[in-house]
Amino acid sequence: MPVFHYRIGKEDGSVLDKETEAESEDSLRRDLEDSGYLVLEISKRRVAALGQGLGGFSRKQKSEEFLVFNQEILALIKAGLPIVQSLDILMERTPNPGFKDALADVRAEVRGGKALSDSMARHSRYFPELYSNSLRSGERTGSLAEVLERYIAYQKRMLTVKRKLKSALTYPLFLMGFTSGVLALLLLYVVPVFSEIYGDFKGELPLPTVILMNSTRFIKNYLPLFAALAIGCFFMLRAWYRTDRGRLVLDGYLLKLPLVGGLIKGYFISTMARTLATILSGGIPMLQALEMVSRSVTNRVLASKLSYAQERVREGSSLAGAFEETGIMPAMTIRMIEVGEATGSLEVMLDDISTFYEEEVDVRLNGMLSLMEPVMLATMGVLIGSIVVIMYLPIFELAGTVK
Repeated sequence: MPVFHYRIGKEDGSVLDKETEAESEDSLRRDLEDSGYLVLEISKRRVAALGQGLGGFSRKQKSEEFLVFNQEILALIKAGLPIVQSLDILMERTPNPGFKDALADVRAEVRGGKALSDSMARHSRYFPELYSNSLRSGERTGSLAEVLERYIAYQKRMLTVKRKLKSALTYPLFLMGFTSGVLALLLLYVVPVFSEIYGDFKGELPLPTVILMNSTRFIKNYLPLFAALAIGCFFMLRAWYRTDRGRLVLDGYLLKLPLVGGLIKGYFISTMARTLATILSGGIPMLQALEMVSRSVTNRVLASKLSYAQERVREGSSLAGAFEETGIMPAMTIRMIEVGEATGSLEVMLDDISTFYEEEVDVRLNGMLSLMEPVMLATMGVLIGSIVVIMYLPIFELAGTVK
């Protein structure tokens, strides 16, 4: 969300300058006026220059840093420290200047009588909606520490899944990058050197060598054009993907891809079930929980189906029935949710579903990568070996003629 700088007048006559995130200038003005402030000025803050680097650039909070923050604030709350004093301590410990500014704003609002969850909700860049809503339910029931413990457990599980995915994809990505680098070196440097050597060759060159030399010469001559076209296509595709129609179409294609589509669906079910269980266990109503989950899903096709499920639940359908209509889950998962609703243990059942699909995604990913690695190595060997052999064909033929 955009960041706005605003100047407000307080009831005691003092003037306060602050920065915060908001959907728009009108919504921020409305929120400030509803809080009893006199709005003097609101302006949208310019994006920090890239050169500000480690200084004034406000980077987004990393998941690991946010986990540490939650563990520390939980320890302080359990020790009996007031919220304002806890925030003072945490402000001194955080290395992120943007997050420190957000904490300072939260501390000022809490000191002024505002709820911690409401203050954090104004800084969605650093405090996700799920987090602020969970804290709100904890404040209402007087179980803030228990809510934080559940959220920390949720964070740890989600971080574990992400780390597994990153770890599994590191080696294949390295192989792809290494193969691309070697091929670029051969085609743009080695092959042109051989072409110069064969320029004075009096005999007729083999057809594969001629084709490779001409192709390399063409690529080298028009490399700037190809690079410009590739960059242009990338930015056009990205711009189209940012439109509702483009994102819907591309996300739909991703779900239909062999192997990849199954992994995306499995990861979606796992994260959706874990997030929904965490929200419901915090006392948040089902409709609001489904809305929060649908907003957190990045795939537009799956998000739209979740929104449809939310409407069906609003109309009186059960959660299992709504999911069954959307077709986003297998029958076994639907039956598990149905049993959870019937026995009053939906949160526990959703946790079990999430754990099952986490393990399934892990097994599928490892199986796919174990097959992909030898295929990539074989492909790399065939491509590089073929280029080398083709370039040496005239020498082999010459050696045969000498004999």
